[in-house]
Amino acid sequence: MKYQYPHLCAPITIGGVTFRNRMFSAPMGGTDITNDGCIGPKSTAFYELRAKGGAGAVTVSECMVHPATDGSHAYHLDESILNSLAAATYTADAIRRHGAMPSLELSHSGMYSGTYMTDKSKQKGLAQWGPSACTRPDGVEVGELTKEMIADIVKSYGHVAGLAKRAGFEMLMIHGGHGWLINQFFSPYFNKRTDEYGGTLENRCRFAIEVLKAVREAVGPRFPIEFRLSGSELFEGGYDLAEGCRIAQQIEPYIDLLHVSAGTYQRGFGDTPPACSRTTAAMCIWPLRSKST
Repeated sequence: MKYQYPHLCAPITIGGVTFRNRMFSAPMGGTDITNDGCIGPKSTAFYELRAKGGAGAVTVSECMVHPATDGSHAYHLDESILNSLAAATYTADAIRRHGAMPSLELSHSGMYSGTYMTDKSKQKGLAQWGPSACTRPDGVEVGELTKEMIADIVKSYGHVAGLAKRAGFEMLMIHGGHGWLINQFFSPYFNKRTDEYGGTLENRCRFAIEVLKAVREAVGPRFPIEFRLSGSELFEGGYDLAEGCRIAQQIEPYIDLLHVSAGTYQRGFGDTPPACSRTTAAMCIWPLRSKST
């Protein structure tokens, strides 16, 4: 029998981790996030089921790294929160016991902080921060992040990455797509800065690279780092696929896997451009440095 994808079920080594196959379960939202941001038992069971189903890696969805500037009701990993580290460890163990490698997605909502909140009216009470000051379409005022705030967020990415490794996760995904903060810095639509974080493509990639360097310092050289990128924002004013490729080239030296999606939650997902096919927003995971086993 001739298989169309003969390597799909073959093991692959990325960094210092060997995955049993090349089918990776992408992050999907948790169902029972606790009030203090811990992973609840229903969510743990959900991710464990992905591992039992045969995935080579299972990624737990967004862990927000900087609560002071991101009030989204999502996971947090913070040693000051009772059971935070324990809940993360329990989830990582539940995934690993079935032969899959546990991964955790690190994120920051930026100017769309509070998106996950059930009571959307509370969003107006949150501090909203993005690469540039603006007024959102829903009337919420957004402040421009200062360089000091950017540095603190970068530091927080590294700190939470170290906690994730301590909790037993074997890989990390840095969320750089879908309209969240790193994507907002990439995007000429959202990023109107005139300092070293705005303007040229190199400047707009600076924040992402600083984040990736901080994460690498925290987890070490043989720990796989996956980066989730919207290949194109899919709307006028955002970056297109050609620029998405140039962004990928900028961050390539700092990552082990490139996870390509498309569009943003705020713009793009609801658009249907001409010649758009069902595969436009499909996700592709591309290992940049790997060794087959």
